[in-house]
Amino acid sequence: MAGKTAITDFVVIIPLMARYIEGEKHLEETLAESTARAEKYFPGARFVSVYSHKERQMVIVPIGYAMSPRFGHAVDYGSGVFEGSSAVVNERTGKPGIILLSERNARLFRRSLPARGYTAPIPEEEFGQAMIDLIKANGMGLFRHPDNKTPGFVRAYIRPSIHPAFLSGFGISMRPDYPIDAAIIAWAWPDYLNPTLMQRGGVCAVTGLTRSFPITGKHASNYGAAAMDGALARKIGADELLYLAPYLIDKDGHRYFPDPNDLTAKLRDGVIADGPGEECVALTADQKTLVYAPMRVNRLGGTVLQYIIDHLAKNIGLDCVEGDISLHDLTAGKYAGLAMVGNAVKVTPIRRIDLYNGGVTQQIELFAEGKIPENLESLRVRWEQETRGLIDPSHPSLLTEVPRV
Repeated sequence: MAGKTAITDFVVIIPLMARYIEGEKHLEETLAESTARAEKYFPGARFVSVYSHKERQMVIVPIGYAMSPRFGHAVDYGSGVFEGSSAVVNERTGKPGIILLSERNARLFRRSLPARGYTAPIPEEEFGQAMIDLIKANGMGLFRHPDNKTPGFVRAYIRPSIHPAFLSGFGISMRPDYPIDAAIIAWAWPDYLNPTLMQRGGVCAVTGLTRSFPITGKHASNYGAAAMDGALARKIGADELLYLAPYLIDKDGHRYFPDPNDLTAKLRDGVIADGPGEECVALTADQKTLVYAPMRVNRLGGTVLQYIIDHLAKNIGLDCVEGDISLHDLTAGKYAGLAMVGNAVKVTPIRRIDLYNGGVTQQIELFAEGKIPENLESLRVRWEQETRGLIDPSHPSLLTEVPRV
């Protein structure tokens, strides 16, 4: 009869109510699980900084409270933006310094966000200050090696992110009033790649994958496929993958656009773009010039690379020139070596490139393992010395000091 609940309905409702009560208990268990997981995977990160929509400012909370719901635009559509940064203890002053804070914040707010089509909930300057405050709140434990045995200080990795807020609806096109979240996490992460590559030189794989569309910012949607691409490189025995530009250059120096499926042409006439999370530079055979790729290869535009170009390179006697780094020139011996450069990889020399087409078809050896060209080594060492405060930086923009924690 209308308006009455059938007996059969209770068969469904009663178990659901029991699950609801268990659900409240589940929240407590989730908090404990979240805290334990954070302690394992984010060593040294006692606190994180998150945007409070009520307070309309960044607030610092225990890391276990930074639980993310499963439902949101950023998760399903990859609509978030982020940055990668680092903090390192200055070995002369004992104070932490955030590397290229202003430059990375500027890229986030003035390039990545505008290209995404939404704005941050707080100003650029406040977000930068929140990073400084978070490092201070976590204290010097943030710079201890995760094994709790290795002496000295290690790098703290910083991940600021801005994204559409969770539980705010779906739809590929966001509403004009869609709420936006901001968050920052930092933890002890000494090295992204195997640290022995700094002395040995790394091996990079070229599989024919290209940067086929413009990279307009550090957008989450660019990195899902990159995770799989990097995994493929490691599966075939390389340390990292290198993407190719959308155009090729033949043996006579003519630029052309290939059939996207012509892997043979790509592995013959390819032009280096960048890696999944780093830029790539080449040192000429006479070791006098660094060659960096033009933006038309669809590279992100790395802050470490720009600092090297603008400031650091001249202090070790290197000129910097924009130019295409082609596989033909690499094979012909026009370069003494390559290097991956970026926040995560720092400056990591590349000694060999493996061309892969269902198997390694050719190896381009630039230098022997452990025999890093002198000026490539000078570049690597100078970056380490400047960021760790062993010598004065080539430019004051490199380090933003964090007050003693």
